[in-house]
Amino acid sequence: MEEANRFSRFVPERLVEAREARGYTLTELAGVAGVSHQAISKYENKKSVPGYDILEKIAETLKVPVTYFYKPIISNETGVTFFRSAALATSKSKKIHLHKISWIKEIYKYLEKFFIFPEINVPRLIDRETYIPTPFVTIDQMASEVRRSWNLGNGPISNMTLLLEKAGIVVARSPFENYKIDACSKWGTGERPVILLSDDKTAARSRFDIAHELGHLVLHSKIKQSEFNLKANYKLIESEANRFASAFLLPSSSFGSEIISNSLEHLVALKRRWKVSIQALAYRAHSIGYFEEHQHIYLRRKLAKNNQLTREPLDDVLEFEEPILLQQAIKALVEHNVKTKADITSELSLPREEIEVLAGLEPGYLSSESAKIIPLVFK
Repeated sequence: MEEANRFSRFVPERLVEAREARGYTLTELAGVAGVSHQAISKYENKKSVPGYDILEKIAETLKVPVTYFYKPIISNETGVTFFRSAALATSKSKKIHLHKISWIKEIYKYLEKFFIFPEINVPRLIDRETYIPTPFVTIDQMASEVRRSWNLGNGPISNMTLLLEKAGIVVARSPFENYKIDACSKWGTGERPVILLSDDKTAARSRFDIAHELGHLVLHSKIKQSEFNLKANYKLIESEANRFASAFLLPSSSFGSEIISNSLEHLVALKRRWKVSIQALAYRAHSIGYFEEHQHIYLRRKLAKNNQLTREPLDDVLEFEEPILLQQAIKALVEHNVKTKADITSELSLPREEIEVLAGLEPGYLSSESAKIIPLVFK
């Protein structure tokens, strides 16, 4: 009877989530797992419950623990999800990252049972569900307003990731490789804002990505998903987030006063100080009237001639910003003997490797292999 009750708790939505998170269509999963297409369809549509042997096959294929399929799902329906993506980004790749955001939510909600996280301190300066374009001059003013509210002054920001974590935003990284997506974010009703960043970018470009996502949270987080999905709106919304990121990272009053040349050498020096890519620096200088069009074009041609459009000077020097909030919370649980590593993995019922990646833990940190080590002391 107890066994029957356990299997009756199978959550079909978890199967859909795991399948989409791994990028499988229903037919592809059936083929790889050796289960019929019809059977998978029935499991997902609540018409049948898989036996344990079949569920083990599916779990192994999707690289999730079997217990994952018995855990109530966290709804991702509230709030718009923003994707900083290329035109070639597919619906499949967006679903993969939407589910990763859900997993991040599960991790931080679990940790909030034990810790008081920083209070959410992110100003929503536009509070409407319908998208209406905002003039760039207004966006510049809003970026300055956020800086003032956080007492940042007008100088370079030393660590964007830490700044946003202190403001109550959960930040995580994950490999985005071939998905044509640079970053994504979500701020559901009654939830913490979450930003998921690619770990495949340079330090300077990644800082711009996180500032871009902050722009979405400040300017667009109340609009409906359908508004963001409209092709005509999407380009405008993305350009507004880019403008916010540029103004937030490079205030015109301070950054503008430091522009004395359009030489590559000068831009490299500015990049070292402001930790923003040379191309973003040049674009900002042009947009606020410090570079003429021909000066901007000259600089891009110079970078192209030096084969530096994708790998700029200092890209191997600037320190990459890593999120620390989730990592510190998990390590604190372990180090203070509140939970073992096995407890955390078991109670989250998420793939161990995925927890490690999304929480910024070193690979293998949550492995139970360490439990097999017997401490010995030399004579």
